[in-house]
Amino acid sequence: MLKVNGEKMRICKKASIGIPNALHESFLKDVEGAESTQQLLLAEARWAKALYGILAKAFDFSFSREEGKRAGATRADVCNAFLDHGNYIAYGYASVALCGLGISFSLPVLHGKTRRGALVFDFADVVKDALVMPTAFTCAAGKKTHKDFREELIERCQQQEVLDYLFRFIIGLCENS
Repeated sequence: MLKVNGEKMRICKKASIGIPNALHESFLKDVEGAESTQQLLLAEARWAKALYGILAKAFDFSFSREEGKRAGATRADVCNAFLDHGNYIAYGYASVALCGLGISFSLPVLHGKTRRGALVFDFADVVKDALVMPTAFTCAAGKKTHKDFREELIERCQQQEVLDYLFRFIIGLCENS
């Protein structure tokens, strides 16, 4: 089980955020029932969209995911910028774990057909929802700076031993394949 889930739940509980069991069960059902890469990516997209909605409602601001948006006029704009920034940090952790194990980060698995870097994006997803999303919303709601966001996210990643977790996770997948 992901240690990171405990951190996500602590952040969510602190902000009075709950993820409905029905949503979680629906996501697991979609993942287990996926018969193609496209269906799996669609399940991932629906899950992320639902999480964005839950977080936006909890932090009381309107939100729509817009990657690469650099504007800072609204909390949603700032949150989008934090998500972009945080995702790159997650990609860095995933890249270090893969390279440290001698595995090419560009192997195409899920994201490989549409983006260069492929496997990095797949493994970054293991922690993005648990740490990047709630930290981005928390910091945007708290009107924090990019520097504050980066420091807070890296601190949470270190507390949850994300790099060690990714090493163990990837090794476990290789051993069980």
